[in-house]
Amino acid sequence: MPRDDYLRRSPIRFDEENYQTCYEYWQRLKGARRSPAWREWDWFELPVKLIPYFLVVDVRYDPQDFVYRFWGTASVDMHGKDFTGLSISEIRSPQTAKLTEAQYAEVVEHHEALGSEYTVKAGENGLAYVQTSLRLPFSDDGEKVTQVATYVDWSRDRDKIKEEHIREFGTRDWSFDRS
Repeated sequence: MPRDDYLRRSPIRFDEENYQTCYEYWQRLKGARRSPAWREWDWFELPVKLIPYFLVVDVRYDPQDFVYRFWGTASVDMHGKDFTGLSISEIRSPQTAKLTEAQYAEVVEHHEALGSEYTVKAGENGLAYVQTSLRLPFSDDGEKVTQVATYVDWSRDRDKIKEEHIREFGTRDWSFDRS
């Protein structure tokens, strides 16, 4: 996917306080290294109100894949489904899956935080909306990116996004059945 499909932003230039808080915490953990190890991350160091807006993937290699280790409750509420344990390829909107995968791949390739704004839709005919995300790499060995944490605050367009997901994908999947 061409990187022109999303606007890259330097994470240091986020205007929104919540994004800046997440980035600054990651920077403190990172220090002079390329990235911190996931085991260093402490959810209690962040304001509790931010945690539901996080997603965390484990990076798989050969072939490259991104599997959700953590799917925050704000995303569960919006999507009506918990994607924890599922591959990014299982996201229901192919366009969103491709955009997100391209951003994760860029974080892995460059081993640096990525801020971005991009347009997403619930399905092919869904209403488009602009999404801002902050993607933060982690490395267990100091060499390869092994996890990527994403802060993505859906609250601004929450109701609109939920309506689109329900219209496009049907009733909400409160059973969280992964079959």
